[in-house]
Amino acid sequence: MDIRKQLRERFDRNDAAIHGGRGYSELTNENGELAWGEAYILLAYMEMYRATRDRHYLRKLVEHFDRVLANRDDVRGIADTYAGRPLAGWGATKYTRGKWHVWVVHTGMMTLAPAEFVRLVNGDRWLQREFGAKGEQYRQRIEECIRDTEPYWREGPGTGEGYYHSLHLNDALPLNQQNVMGSVLVEMWRTTGNRRYRDQAERLARFFRNRLRTGDPRLYDWAYWYRLNGEARGSEDISHASLNVDFAVRCIAEGILFNRRDGERFANTWLLRVKRPDGTWAGEVGGEGDGSEFMPHAAGMWLGLCRVLPRPQAQALYRDARRAFGDKASLTAAEMVGVARLLRYASLG
Repeated sequence: MDIRKQLRERFDRNDAAIHGGRGYSELTNENGELAWGEAYILLAYMEMYRATRDRHYLRKLVEHFDRVLANRDDVRGIADTYAGRPLAGWGATKYTRGKWHVWVVHTGMMTLAPAEFVRLVNGDRWLQREFGAKGEQYRQRIEECIRDTEPYWREGPGTGEGYYHSLHLNDALPLNQQNVMGSVLVEMWRTTGNRRYRDQAERLARFFRNRLRTGDPRLYDWAYWYRLNGEARGSEDISHASLNVDFAVRCIAEGILFNRRDGERFANTWLLRVKRPDGTWAGEVGGEGDGSEFMPHAAGMWLGLCRVLPRPQAQALYRDARRAFGDKASLTAAEMVGVARLLRYASLG
């Protein structure tokens, strides 16, 4: 069977298997089901559209996100513990010892694929007839979500840096939690032309880049969480790291601070540190630990680098992802992104 057809059938079969094709879109985010389940399905639909140009996947995204929007906290009237009012976001109690809170990272995860959708539709007159009105609605809803993250925004601590502060943690958020929102800001800057979005994305990028370790000049290493007092322990796991790499890729593509040489160093982080000579994977970007618990999801997410890499590096990453996914029959929501990207970049195989 042709590999493209095989991958598409694999994706569609697994999509249908998750609650009859409705994913987690009918749930609330109380235990993180939307942010760490449904959000990946929405991203996978966007990748499947790019791979196939079949509007079926855009229609699926619309069906899902309409249901998700109907469960937003301000629609349901549920107040955030720290804000004292309902926010344009999806709160959870799982991560705050029972306190209802809309995490910035959850807002970022839930709005990223819809932000990609809005940008796509706005830039394609052939899509506007069917999706133009929906794109405008989503733009407004996403900007409401961004507005309600603003109280957590801080500039600094270094020159030209910025970060999101957590009232619950009383510190800067971990890198991946900030940079998911940075990815949304990049997409919305390109959609709206709002320079504030670009400025905030660049400040987040500088906060991240200034904390990348360069002991080996071929690659990068970094910690999961850089506290404002300078504390940073160990290296980030390859799963959370994929969200930071994804942000860097978007910045490279849009000319925001990071460049293609940075992309090569992120790729080398995988190829020279995460991938081991014996065929196993490390669990952290520094090369430590067992990465099996994060696979194949992490490999699929790191495939986003292919859009900014020289072909030989992109092919090496692609081969790793193909091997990682193998013949895995049942996919999680997060793993569906990887299958969609394997299809999108199938020419590398």
